[in-house]
Amino acid sequence: MDWLHDYDKELRLVFQDCSSVISGFPDSLRIQGLAYLEQFNVFSTGSHKNYISYLLPFWLRDGYGLTEAEARGLSAGNIFCMLYFFIQDDLMDSDNSASRMLPLANLLYVEFLNKYRPLFPPESLFWLCFNRYILEWAESVAGEAHGDYFRNDRLKISHKASPLKLTSTAILLHTGNASLIPEAEDILHTVLLTLQMLDDYEDWEQDLAEGSYNCLLSLAGHHTGIDQVALTKAQVKDYIFTKGGLAAYAGTALDNHRKLENCRLNAPHLIAFHQFMAGNLQQMAAAIEAEKQLLQGGGLGYWLSKHMNL
Repeated sequence: MDWLHDYDKELRLVFQDCSSVISGFPDSLRIQGLAYLEQFNVFSTGSHKNYISYLLPFWLRDGYGLTEAEARGLSAGNIFCMLYFFIQDDLMDSDNSASRMLPLANLLYVEFLNKYRPLFPPESLFWLCFNRYILEWAESVAGEAHGDYFRNDRLKISHKASPLKLTSTAILLHTGNASLIPEAEDILHTVLLTLQMLDDYEDWEQDLAEGSYNCLLSLAGHHTGIDQVALTKAQVKDYIFTKGGLAAYAGTALDNHRKLENCRLNAPHLIAFHQFMAGNLQQMAAAIEAEKQLLQGGGLGYWLSKHMNL
């Protein structure tokens, strides 16, 4: 079972579908939209990968009897949704120059709705969940700068990606499995937390420089008694490479995975994806500890100079 490459053929078709839709936009927005889509095309070298957005409908397809066309439609809808919310993130994180993307964002949002709206009448539970997920997203991103979610309310870290839950909710409602929606939400909260943790490990230096909230920096600040905004690069490296900080961080991801071991949701590829992420953090932490052990004694000075070099 391969959570990624089992669906290469389907994903190529999904990105072709999205490209065809965007090609129908007015000229200036068509060029802008196709270029933006390409930045996230999983098959393009150097693109940003957001696997769970593309693949979640396919991971749930076989377990819940979706047709290939239904899974492709929801995957395309997720891509339009993802692009819309990434533009919102860019607008919040940057200066006014990002506002030129607003017209494109609104067209993408309409195409996202076009994929979901035919599946559910206005009175459907789906639209109540839709409202709740957007509310969760808004509250999460509005309070992230001062909320220290990793220490105080980890659920709100997952809420930054709450719109993704529309996929599982749509599929479970559409296939008569509405009773599983709360458990599916909990599972996605766990997966999305670990996904954010992995991203934050990879981005901690950039986030430190930009003053952006980061789970690993929050943990480092807590254990060193220094507020995240006052941390230096040297202090974070000391926490990661000499004080075993990444091992504690990876331990949280492993605890997350244990929560998924007995879930009722029929989505083995989703669980495998989470295991892959938690395993990555475990391997990186273990590699740091192994290198420290190898270089104890005479080699410790070399190890410190290698990892603490600013």
